[in-house]
Amino acid sequence: MAEGLRARLTETVRQRGTWSTVYLDLSQDRENPEGLQESRRRSIRDRLIEAGASDEAAEAVFLRLADPSRLPSPYCRYLLVRDGEIVLDEAIPGTPVGEQIVSVGPMPLIAPLVRSGVEDFPYLVVQVSRDGGDIQVRRTGAFFPEASTTLQGRTDSLHKIKGGGWAHLNLQEHVEEIWKQTQTELSAEVDRLVLEHRPRLVIVAGDIKARRLLLEALSERSRSLAVELAKDTRSGGADPSILPEFTGQQVEALLERDRAQLVDLLHTRLGQPHGSASSGVRGVCEALRQAQADTVLLDVAALEGEELVALDDVPWVAGSEDDAASAGVIGRVPAAEALTRAALVTDATVLEVASVDLDGQKAAALLRWPADVAATA
Repeated sequence: MAEGLRARLTETVRQRGTWSTVYLDLSQDRENPEGLQESRRRSIRDRLIEAGASDEAAEAVFLRLADPSRLPSPYCRYLLVRDGEIVLDEAIPGTPVGEQIVSVGPMPLIAPLVRSGVEDFPYLVVQVSRDGGDIQVRRTGAFFPEASTTLQGRTDSLHKIKGGGWAHLNLQEHVEEIWKQTQTELSAEVDRLVLEHRPRLVIVAGDIKARRLLLEALSERSRSLAVELAKDTRSGGADPSILPEFTGQQVEALLERDRAQLVDLLHTRLGQPHGSASSGVRGVCEALRQAQADTVLLDVAALEGEELVALDDVPWVAGSEDDAASAGVIGRVPAAEALTRAALVTDATVLEVASVDLDGQKAAALLRWPADVAATA
């Protein structure tokens, strides 16, 4: 199974060095077959050098941005360079979620990826026809499928027989049985991929008859994840944008449900004595120091201007240098960056939420075990 953005980023942020962070909207540069326009690349290189990057790091970014991506707009580019070497280069679908970043510092800036969807997850897209179907294993935040499977059923009797009489009825029943067998075989592959990849969604599109047969044949687990697009996306003249638009809507709806459920759970726990939740920057920081946070909810914009101390080992984050314990001090960094990094390396989920949903706080956390004493900022 392909590694998601979160796993790649978590490994990256553990490393020490001088970091250059570049986050760009490349949607408007789609017309240039040679990659990002040279004038813009030179500007980015100059800004990196002015910010303290080495010539080697700035030149690595300059050359990498010359490569044509050939990706559909809109999309953003996110590069991390450590001591002159590009260690992460991500193309992120969608419009930018914040301002352009060209920065150099003691740790990479990763808060933009909270908004872009660092908490990625797999899902399946299944397109069916009466003679077979295609299955794609996809991941949020990625342009291309992780895996694809095509099943071709029998094609000797694809159409119902017109006419009357017993002979025609028998042939018609035979055709129906072929259709059913084809979708049963396809459903078995979907069930296998659901067990292997643990997707959160199964999008089903294609021929209406084949869709019904497939959904009936799926296991209970697969069927519970299935969402049906009530359009034939495989017929001649079908609009190719319908399926990706529908898929994007379903992914966003799932994320919104997640967000609402987590906020409701947070409010419930905060209302309980010694509940398994903490609110406020100080409380969340302490929970992360103890690897106690299960889900961290941040208002990145509201945290603007606040700082915490980033550490190179456990407990990863501190309010001041005096709380570093045996870890090395990386430096004082924006609070959103320090909290996001600590959440990643302690395997906590990160979610952006408006402070209005956090009872006016800028950060909150759902905990893995109850806090003895509630802490607030």
